Amino acid sequence: MIPVALAALLWGLGGALAGRFMREIPPEVLIPLRFLLSFLLLLPLVLARPPHPAERRRLLGVGLALSGAQAFYYLAIHATTVATGIFLQYLAPSLLTLYALLKGERLPGRALFGVGLALLGAYLLVVGPEGLRGGALGVAYGLLSAVSFAAYAALAHGLRTPAFVALRVATGVGALFSLPVLGLHGEKVLALGPAQWGAVAYLVTLGTVVPFGLFLLGVLKTCTYSPRA
Repeated sequence: MIPVALAALLWGLGGALAGRFMREIPPEVLIPLRFLLSFLLLLPLVLARPPHPAERRRLLGVGLALSGAQAFYYLAIHATTVATGIFLQYLAPSLLTLYALLKGERLPGRALFGVGLALLGAYLLVVGPEGLRGGALGVAYGLLSAVSFAAYAALAHGLRTPAFVALRVATGVGALFSLPVLGLHGEKVLALGPAQWGAVAYLVTLGTVVPFGLFLLGVLKTCTYSPRA
């Protein structure tokens, strides 16, 4: 579970940085750039080791889920606050637990208690006494991010394709769907300054490629529906 813990730490730092630059880099620019540059950075891995042929359709689903998780997350923190966006996305383990229960799986009481305790701790640490802030639209984006992230974790579980190769395919799907949006806002991309490009570079490497790769490493080695627990 060390890779997952490291991924969560990097995501928290990346979320704080994204919130800092969100007014300077709008989501319609940041989201496509994050997918496209992550895809290009991971491209040599797939050229050297293509994904497992039998898992290509499943990897497409992983990519769609990742696209939704990231897009809705940034829309959430743009419409609300970083703390609200992070907390709502961190509801994903609870959704996975609920899914397991609906399927009739028997989970140990300590696992259910652990999920509840983790949610309470995340709320107190991330949100704090001020509570969730933002309108209904921002909260809806955050909940959609949690649903997408839960689907991403569930679909990625048990993949035989190496973690970073699977991530490259997933970011490629996101890049494909977001390229038209990036094309419509090309002038905003050209207007980015050195500080904004530095933030984008950080979010691509230490906010996307490294943490999502670590997360997939953890998911591929975990036999539970709650990969972030």
